[in-house]
Amino acid sequence: MKLVKFTIRNFKGIKELTMDVENISIIIGPNNCSKSTILQALNQFGSKELQLSKHLYHKHNMSEPISFHATFTDLTDEEIEMHGIRNSIHRDTGNFIVRAVYKEGVNVERASKTSGAESHDLEQEGWEGRLGGGRNGTHFLNVFPEIIYIPAVKDANDELKNNSAHMKTLFTLYKNVVAGLPEYQEAYEKTQLLQQRINEHNDEKIRYFEGEVKAFLNDVTSTDVKFKVNVSPLDDIVSTSVATNFNYNGLDTELIHQGNGVQRTFILSVFKGFRKYKRRFETENVENKRPLIVALEEPELYLHPHLARVFKDTLYSLADDGFFQVIATSHSPNFVDLSKPNRTLAKVFINEDNEVGLNQVNSDVYGLPTHEKERLQALLRFNPYVNEVFFADRVILVEGDTEVIALKVLGEKLVNSNLLNPEDYHKTSVVNCNGKGTMYVLLNMLNNFGIKYTVIHDYDITELDRKGNRRSTSSLKATLTLNHKLERLAFSRGNKKFVMRHTFEAEMPHDYEKGSSKSFSAYEYLNTKELHELPIGLLDIVKSSYGVAEIEPDHRNETLVSHYDWTEMNQALEEWNEPREEEFLIRLWM
Repeated sequence: MKLVKFTIRNFKGIKELTMDVENISIIIGPNNCSKSTILQALNQFGSKELQLSKHLYHKHNMSEPISFHATFTDLTDEEIEMHGIRNSIHRDTGNFIVRAVYKEGVNVERASKTSGAESHDLEQEGWEGRLGGGRNGTHFLNVFPEIIYIPAVKDANDELKNNSAHMKTLFTLYKNVVAGLPEYQEAYEKTQLLQQRINEHNDEKIRYFEGEVKAFLNDVTSTDVKFKVNVSPLDDIVSTSVATNFNYNGLDTELIHQGNGVQRTFILSVFKGFRKYKRRFETENVENKRPLIVALEEPELYLHPHLARVFKDTLYSLADDGFFQVIATSHSPNFVDLSKPNRTLAKVFINEDNEVGLNQVNSDVYGLPTHEKERLQALLRFNPYVNEVFFADRVILVEGDTEVIALKVLGEKLVNSNLLNPEDYHKTSVVNCNGKGTMYVLLNMLNNFGIKYTVIHDYDITELDRKGNRRSTSSLKATLTLNHKLERLAFSRGNKKFVMRHTFEAEMPHDYEKGSSKSFSAYEYLNTKELHELPIGLLDIVKSSYGVAEIEPDHRNETLVSHYDWTEMNQALEEWNEPREEEFLIRLWM
């Protein structure tokens, strides 16, 4: 089964939050926005605790319960017959919808929803599933996914303790190896003889101690006692010699001497190896069929950038193969990847009521047409810097690398001239969208994430095409449509839009020379100029994008099109029909 929806109420910093969950779910957002609380809530949901500490209630409000809800889909026939699920699934959908409600001072109430809407509510109606019985629905814990919670700071040596499940298994495997060795059989026989000789001793001090214990015990319980040494060579051999050694450049070291990045990666490796072992060699054990969810804080932490990418790719591939689900918090744009199906990105934030909110997008990108999603996914795959838009306070979206360089160089000049605050400059991400087609998809995502942005694009209204031929009416109408969509998308959430009247190069003065590398040519030219030497139109766009212009240029379409006057253009304007907003604008915000 697969977790697809998770709701938290009244827990720590979260008043109420619902998150859609995929094979891979990445949670981003500023510090102190309860990202880790989501992972802790999931871990708590599957715990055996009957009551929760008072300090876990949101803003100490104990008049409302802490509650966790989860919806699971894709149950196998085997899972449906499990004791904790059988007769507890939703009859209409076949999904498994469960909740745990913690009222202050009262043991947890666990139940599943068997009828009615699939909503995560706190009503009694429909919540009739008893989860296989047991006190407080404890049988449910045997089928709830195994949660592997790896916080940002964790001692990996905890996973090597003798009482951990994976180390017990490892000890057992080594015992089987040792017991089959002829050398062990010989050692065992000699050890038994040694044990016999030890217990035949006549040591005065031991006999005295034993006699005193026996005397008091006899007086009270009429029970005899005798001390005896039992030598268990097999256990002793294995427990004293099974150790984890790391070899790097020919040097063997123990786990305690590894860096935090290696330790955290090792923790996940242990669980992966243990899980695969169980699946292969202990398939009959129902316990081993529980799904696994890895809840991981900042997976990029402590890792070299190259290793962080390798770790991400490995983790994603394991989740893509259905081995487990991953829910991770991250501050790294490189760890975000929506280029393949079954992934979701959730951004938490503090809203106007000073409560935690959440915006989300998955690989389906709000159900956009396939060709548009594929274009975006290709951009995200080959240009990971685009992911910065989800982390930035302010975003400037442009069509190409040349504009990125121009905005950054001129932004630095504004800072050096005390026209732009350095902090505002560094909090602004300038992102190359590789053309207007992808830009249009990104604007929908940013709108629904509530991220403020400025979009700058070429207006592309020209009399001649690149071959020098006159442009057709249909070509001009297509450009009008795309320009209209970009404007409506930007203005729908109060964002800014500016345009280069033709192209970036066309905005430059006559002494600008376009070399073989447009980006480097722009850098060389702009870097040598003072602000007052630059074209006023370009400088106004840059200042407006950074929010420091006294008067922003009017680049609305209705204003701009009046500057273009030739036969094909006039005919295009006459024939052009405004597209319906519902065809291109995805409005999920409230």
